[in-house]
Amino acid sequence: MSKLSATVLVVLAALSGPAWAQANLRPDPNPRVPPQPGQALPVEDALFLRQATAASQGQQELGRLAAEKAPDDAFKAMAQGIADTHRKLAEQLKGLAQGHPLPPADALKPERTDAMGAAGAVTNPANAHEDMARDAVNTLKGASGEAFAKGYIEAQLRIHDRIVDLYQTEASNTPARELATFAITSLVAIQKDRDALRQTAGRFGIKAPAEGQAVQYGDPAKAR
Repeated sequence: MSKLSATVLVVLAALSGPAWAQANLRPDPNPRVPPQPGQALPVEDALFLRQATAASQGQQELGRLAAEKAPDDAFKAMAQGIADTHRKLAEQLKGLAQGHPLPPADALKPERTDAMGAAGAVTNPANAHEDMARDAVNTLKGASGEAFAKGYIEAQLRIHDRIVDLYQTEASNTPARELATFAITSLVAIQKDRDALRQTAGRFGIKAPAEGQAVQYGDPAKAR
């Protein structure tokens, strides 16, 4: 068994569970082909790198804000854990972006995401907003204590649904093995963070599922 296949099996075991519902992923209507040497990444893959990087930057901002305004140490620790997840992801994303030529900047338009139904697309169009975390930071700057915590959880539940969908879609549709493997393995930590948020939601009277949603994606061993 190859190292990649073993990694996929481990991640599948970590992300699977009999109680989890099936994800509602859209197939890519225009399957991509991997870039040839010297060619830029497909626009959809470049969009994923851009949007995932923006998401990770926003999570780090939210973590810094929570360190100042959260009501107690346990809440601050949860928020810091999420920020740490995205600090690591941001470093990996930077390396992936530097390792591939990218399309021209004017080709990377956020509104192309849902229309193309490929990497970066989300199953819920209401979540297809690139600056959700930044908007949450601006909204929460004036809050503190319990009010901050409730607003933080409400915003993060929406944002994490979008982030999970972003990574699931990339893992399902990219022809690049490196990107597919990154997306799949990253989902382990992202799902754990979302579950932590869901488990904390009840403390503030917010209804949320207690468990994660099964991740679905194509087999990265078949990516070229």
